[in-house]
Amino acid sequence: MKKIFTVLLFTILLTAVSAEAQKMDRNQPMRKRIEQAKLRQIRQNLQLDEATFFQFRPLYLRYERTLANIDFRSQNKMLNVNADSLTGRDADELLMAQWSRAKQLINVRERFYAEFRKILTAQQLVKLYQSETEIRQKVMSELEKRRRLP
Repeated sequence: MKKIFTVLLFTILLTAVSAEAQKMDRNQPMRKRIEQAKLRQIRQNLQLDEATFFQFRPLYLRYERTLANIDFRSQNKMLNVNADSLTGRDADELLMAQWSRAKQLINVRERFYAEFRKILTAQQLVKLYQSETEIRQKVMSELEKRRRLP
C-alpha cells in the first residue's frame, strides 16, 4: 500500500512539474517576440549604432529578466482598493508592500546603472527609462483595447 501511495504521489508531482515546464515553454516564443520588439524600439529611440547595440543587448536582457522578478501586478491593488474598506493592518501591509516593490526597483536600477553607463551616456539612460515607460503604456493601452473587444 505504501508503494502504491509513493508511486501515485511521485506520478502526480512529475505531472505537475511537466505541466509547469510546458506552460513556461509556450510563453517562451511570446517573451522572445516582446523582447525583440522592445529592443528595436529602444535602439531606435536611443539611436544606437551596431557596435553599441551589440554591447547593450545582453546587458539590457539581464536587466529585463531581473525586473521580471519584481511583482508589479500586485501594485494595482493600491490603485483599485477602496481605502475605507481596509482595516488599519491591511492598509499598513498594502503600503509596506508598495514601498518594498519601489525599493526593489531602485536597487535593480542602481545595480545596473554603472554597467549601463559603460555603454550609454547619461542622456541615453534617461531616454532608456522614458522609452520603457512609453512601451509599457502602449502595451497597457493595447491590452485594454483587447479586453473591450468581444
